Amino acid sequence: MKRAEIITDIISRANAPLISRKEAAKLTGGLMAEKTIANLDCLGEGPSEKIRIGKRVGYPTAIFAEWFAGQSKGI
Repeated sequence: MKRAEIITDIISRANAPLISRKEAAKLTGGLMAEKTIANLDCLGEGPSEKIRIGKRVGYPTAIFAEWFAGQSKGI
């Protein structure tokens, strides 16, 4: 899959403007765990934008999709 295809696929499957970390992990097809996303985010290596409501963290779907596609090597 090419980068653009990954981005389009995640956005279409999410069908929402915002996704939680838990949903984001599901949309990666099991390639990235919720905890891994949280750890990378904490290190400043996660998606560039996030939203926090109480203890829950989520991301704009398009921002997450672009970030995830960028994590892929060889695409």
